[in-house]
Amino acid sequence: MAESSAPEQPPVAPRIDLMSYDASGVEVRTLATLAEAIRFTSDPSRKVWIDVEGLHASEVVQELERLISLHPMAADLLRNGNARAMVEDYGDHKLATMVFVHDARTSEVIDFVFNDRVMVTIQERPGDCFNGVRERLKSGTDRARELGAPFLFALLGRAICDSYQPVIDRFSHRIEKMESALTRRPERGMLAKIHSLRTRLLELRQQIVPLHESIHAINIRRADQPNADELTLALRSLADELAEVRDELDFHRDEIQRLTDLYLNGISNRLNDVMRVLTIISTLFMPLSFLASLYGMNFDREASPWNMPELGWKYGYLAVLGVMCTVSVSLVVFFWRKGWIADPTTERRHGIDGLALDMVEFIGLSSGGGSQGRRSRRRKPAGSVRARAADPQR
Repeated sequence: MAESSAPEQPPVAPRIDLMSYDASGVEVRTLATLAEAIRFTSDPSRKVWIDVEGLHASEVVQELERLISLHPMAADLLRNGNARAMVEDYGDHKLATMVFVHDARTSEVIDFVFNDRVMVTIQERPGDCFNGVRERLKSGTDRARELGAPFLFALLGRAICDSYQPVIDRFSHRIEKMESALTRRPERGMLAKIHSLRTRLLELRQQIVPLHESIHAINIRRADQPNADELTLALRSLADELAEVRDELDFHRDEIQRLTDLYLNGISNRLNDVMRVLTIISTLFMPLSFLASLYGMNFDREASPWNMPELGWKYGYLAVLGVMCTVSVSLVVFFWRKGWIADPTTERRHGIDGLALDMVEFIGLSSGGGSQGRRSRRRKPAGSVRARAADPQR
């Protein structure tokens, strides 16, 4: 049988937005092709941000090579598509790849190509998390316009890191719900949910760790410079943001591992409870089976006076039933006082009086008196409360 294919998404119309800015103001334009941006990059006093939407990086490599002199390895990475988050320093320009999370199930690879003045972002899907950066450049309330493309890369990278936070919050919410469910009663299907959550978390972590490591490697190579330039400061700031996200993911990874342990412990406790019940039932019937088999041997009483003389008693059958009931009730009371068939947090009574009260409560001759008695024993004496009120340091 032929598999049904999902309806194809309509193609997205490409869109190229350009922002040219300096300390005095911002100019925003929409371009038809990337080649039109060349004339806006000729002014060395202005910075340029070109945002390409709806096109794959391989489709704009040739035009990008005329805009920024790409290193052959950088051009090859853009043509082949680099799905691994990283930052590469090619001297006069840099190539970075980050993963933007649209929602819990959809993510997108965004490529950054930039030098000191020109930033080009390439994303295949419309919609991003850069609106805050755009408004910051338009408002001009800080020094964002005065600084170059490396600072802009740090701002865009922080915006992508902020896009991870709603996903991480959903992870935290799901972990709390699963922890509550596991505490109440672990179900068989919960283990599959835990593994699915762990897999998604590891996928998100794999998008963070390589990028952080590549930034750290670049900063190490640039550590011999006497003064930290704008790129070094920008990468350091972005590395700090990535480190915070990675720490949160590592914390949730440990929480998921704790959920696995909690599930296994819950299943083990349930198994122990089942085995305890079965063991108690078996123990109860062991003496009863012994008595029934003993009096079921049917030796002829007339052959010997030692052959079960109670078989001839008038009330022998009732006597044996009474012995069986007494043994059963005694075992149940014994197990109950040991805490094997009761709540282990319940207070235990001791002595003859305690045994009598336990027997009354167990048989059911009192209506709620035992529970009221236990509640009254848990209540603190009035004198101790007044003493604490008089002495607040206690």
